[in-house]
Amino acid sequence: MYEDIFLVLLAIIAFIVFVRLADRKGWIKKYGMKAYGPFLMWSTQRGKKFIDKLSKPRRFWLVYAAVAKWVCIIVMILMMALLIWEATLVDQISAEDAPGLDMVLGIPGINPIIPLWYGIVGLLVAIVIHEFAHGILTRVGGMAIRSMGVLLLIVPMGAFVEPDEEALMKTERRKRMSVYAVGPATNIIVGLVFAILFSSAMMASVEPIRDNPIVVSVADDGPADDAGLSFGAQIVEIDGEEILELDDYNGYDGPDPGNTVNVTYYYEGDQYTAEVVSGVLLTSVSSGYPADDAGLESGMIIYSLNGTIIRNQNALTAALRNTVGGQTINVTALSYDDDIDDYVMMNTTVTLMSRRDYYQDVSPASIDEDFVDYGFMGINSAYLGAGVNSPDVILDILATPFDDVDDANSLVTASLQYIAMPFSGLAPLQSSITGLYEVQGAWSILPDDVFWVLVNCSYWIFWINLMVGMTNVLPAVPLDGGFLFKDGIDSLVRRFKKDVTEEKVTQYVGTITYVLALFVLFLIMWQFIGPRLLG
Repeated sequence: MYEDIFLVLLAIIAFIVFVRLADRKGWIKKYGMKAYGPFLMWSTQRGKKFIDKLSKPRRFWLVYAAVAKWVCIIVMILMMALLIWEATLVDQISAEDAPGLDMVLGIPGINPIIPLWYGIVGLLVAIVIHEFAHGILTRVGGMAIRSMGVLLLIVPMGAFVEPDEEALMKTERRKRMSVYAVGPATNIIVGLVFAILFSSAMMASVEPIRDNPIVVSVADDGPADDAGLSFGAQIVEIDGEEILELDDYNGYDGPDPGNTVNVTYYYEGDQYTAEVVSGVLLTSVSSGYPADDAGLESGMIIYSLNGTIIRNQNALTAALRNTVGGQTINVTALSYDDDIDDYVMMNTTVTLMSRRDYYQDVSPASIDEDFVDYGFMGINSAYLGAGVNSPDVILDILATPFDDVDDANSLVTASLQYIAMPFSGLAPLQSSITGLYEVQGAWSILPDDVFWVLVNCSYWIFWINLMVGMTNVLPAVPLDGGFLFKDGIDSLVRRFKKDVTEEKVTQYVGTITYVLALFVLFLIMWQFIGPRLLG
């Protein structure tokens, strides 16, 4: 991955050097091009008449602009709340898990979660509609457009519509705020439209070919990983016993931990069998919690807990449900020894904490009348080191993500899960997943490959438009949200400080805007710097 990033960065640097040289020599000027930061900017007067035509239904655009302002205000408040909330969680993120520079750059192919070609498609759509929205409201407000054009950074990175800045600054505040608001609001609205297309129109027409559980995560260097199982493997048998659904996998009563089982699975249309070390693997151990204090580590296999041999995930859950917070239990674990190339047993005692106390600290909203309290270790685990799920559950996440929403907390959880699909391997949908489903209804007239390309394009147009829109509403100049906030503060200062001079108004507005922009910058950078300072 780092080699690919290096090559992309090298190509970008070479492009920038060439553009700067060509601009200095005047080679590109005769084509209406010039260097603009790291970009090659191609300007033209063409297309202005098209913008004029689009701006004709003036009443519609004025109503749209009014809605856009409210969309920006609401999303601005939510984004600030999200940034502040994330800042409070920084001390829970280890330095190793802290996001790096590649996550800061929203460039397809460099950012590890944004695929190159789907990312370019999403970014092109996002920038074009963002700039066209600005241009349309510029004309609706009676202001001129200087030029239009395309920005290139090796490949086209988007379009731009350049308004007459002097006229924009001199126009009345209401018109100027409309111009600023429609860009990010249009990104958000278009993003939501493509989310509906992705889920309700496209994924809703898909059905699983088989109901067997699918591997959705594999612990690094765990038994499943060592045996070659990977994301998208669909398990059909373990030691000859059919695994028809998720409960069959979680409750499989196999041999004692440390012995091997033969796992038969489908992957990309072919059937395979792998020999895998059996047992429930600790996929992570939370620092500072009971299991960590007792010396348990990720990569160990739980052999027994309080005298009960743990042969599957259900057995571990059942054993913990028979404990209470404050209780000290005996735990035997298998730890892999590289020197002897085998697992060795270790015995320890764990003093459990209350599960209720844990959730009271990290997620109080999770505690309701159905909440069950029992002993808590602070671990994540998976049988064979492979997290699995039902194909129907995966399809529900993709097609009907908000079906179980019944309150604000579940709405937030479902929304974050939907946006976070790139982190869970569900976007873009790879052939290892798409091969487990078949298309039904009207969409089935398309070749499968074409359908899944359109599906992935729809999701990434949604995702990147949403990210562009939400980022641009942040109240920090030079973002659209910063200018919106500045004009809004100017209006409030003039309303409540009617006796102050124009100079004082400018001073108040400038100070407030500057301080908030620095605060937003701090909140963003703290997510990258904080874990490394505190970890």
